[in-house]
Amino acid sequence: MKNCILLSLITVLIFLIASIMGCGPVKDENSPEGLTALAESAFNSGKVSESLAYYSRAIEDFPENPLYSTWQFGRGMSLLALDRLEEASEAASQALLSAIDSHGKASAMLLLSQVEMEQGSFRNGIETLMNMQQDHLDHDESEFAVELLRLTLEEVDMDYLTAEPSTGWTEVFFLLELEKRYAAVGNTEKAILTGMEIDRLFPEAHQRYGRPDIATAENGFVALVLPLSGEGSTYAERVRSGVDLAFKISSGLFSSVPEVITFDCAGDSADIVEIMNSLGSNGSCLSVIGPLTSRNAELAAPLAQRWSLPMITPAATSSRLDDYGDYVHRLVVSQGNDAAAVAEYAVRKAGCQKLAIIHEFTSESVAYAEQFSSVVQELGGEIVGMEGYESGATDYRDQINAIKYQYPDGIFLPVEAWDAIQLAPQLRFYRVESRLFGTSGWDDDILLEQGGEYVEGAVFSVSFGSGSMNPATARFSYFYEREYDEMPTMLAAQGYDTAVIILNAWMGSLPSRSSLHNHLKNLNIFFGATGMCTLGNVSIPRSAFPLVMVVDGEIISIE
Repeated sequence: MKNCILLSLITVLIFLIASIMGCGPVKDENSPEGLTALAESAFNSGKVSESLAYYSRAIEDFPENPLYSTWQFGRGMSLLALDRLEEASEAASQALLSAIDSHGKASAMLLLSQVEMEQGSFRNGIETLMNMQQDHLDHDESEFAVELLRLTLEEVDMDYLTAEPSTGWTEVFFLLELEKRYAAVGNTEKAILTGMEIDRLFPEAHQRYGRPDIATAENGFVALVLPLSGEGSTYAERVRSGVDLAFKISSGLFSSVPEVITFDCAGDSADIVEIMNSLGSNGSCLSVIGPLTSRNAELAAPLAQRWSLPMITPAATSSRLDDYGDYVHRLVVSQGNDAAAVAEYAVRKAGCQKLAIIHEFTSESVAYAEQFSSVVQELGGEIVGMEGYESGATDYRDQINAIKYQYPDGIFLPVEAWDAIQLAPQLRFYRVESRLFGTSGWDDDILLEQGGEYVEGAVFSVSFGSGSMNPATARFSYFYEREYDEMPTMLAAQGYDTAVIILNAWMGSLPSRSSLHNHLKNLNIFFGATGMCTLGNVSIPRSAFPLVMVVDGEIISIE
């Protein structure tokens, strides 16, 4: 079938020869012009062998004539029509070498590419077209070149299409072929991404050449817009793992669940704007989860509002996002009294009466330290020392020596996990043998990976309670560990909750932007893996926080 189509295309170009020649009506066998007219007339009448004879005679009798390239071209066309491909290739090459203008060169290359394709050398034919200047052809030849290229691209394998991106006039057709193939095999993500690239580089291409039917889920897709490469990719992967889990669980519960498709914005502002505009204009896109940071979310927010595309960012914290409109949302995890919960455990459960605090000089760490100190004293305990250090410090000798001889039986470290794994060994080195207590900043894989024996027995809060008995949290943790064989992080829980909020809007019914929009506008409190959370700038405080302990190198719930 493909060969038949190719032959029909060749027939089209054969008749273009009349416009290429542009010769007068004189038809005698003794002049260059007469032989040219006779050859052209024979060719157009279907007398290809006769045409070949006239072109060959002209070449032989008048080798220095300016029409030499035209005769070689005509000879090549005749040989191609007679299926004498090797000779046709040689004639086309001679026409190219002897061409005296840009149009002649482009026409000869078009003919040469045809011959190569007829010989089965599809890659050679494509590469000849890539090197040809399409704008040097006339309109009909140019249209033929496009059809020839598109037909031939269907014959090459995928590795060739993706090996080295095409440039110049052929680039758009490589992308269109890639988009079509991705769509045909159901690779929705790559099909959409390729289509977005086409829209960016060639805004009118889809309108002119069409867009394939992309096999998204029956009821559209949810776009996950995250920086999955470059800066922030580690954190983005955590969010993605939670989102993917939510969609996987829902697909087993409902028959009508949209597909989730990931778009890598790589943290680049231009990428985010391009992605949001493409998603907004795509009616199959039902909503957006992301971006990751407040800065990038603020780039996406006005576009989500413009396209009436519901968007929830699972991790951005800027309250400015609440002012962009009712299509823009951020997940707000309720802030809790985790320092107070740790203080209560230290005094009432662990029996510590003399406690010290080493904190970082940041507003958050200082606030935790003050809350811990206040609760300890309310419960009858004593704070025997409170020392601070500058951000980025790695030597805590002065702070440790300042509390060492107060002989605390517990030390509270309201710091991030990275600081905790440096503080803990130094406390041991300076012979401070005290129970260690921390906050949710300790909830990171690095604590177990590098803290080792120095954090054994430490108690700290977890912001979403990976070991919580809260049904939603426990369910999430169970499925997450079963799916990924590791403990979930807070970002994974936030991604999971964001996805569940979106999926709950449909509950198996036909998904749409409008139904999700109405659901999000009316959402008050959501109880999820992160506990109580809301959308927007309303945060609901907790009365208690889940606590965990490091036991034999593992995290164990102590609720």
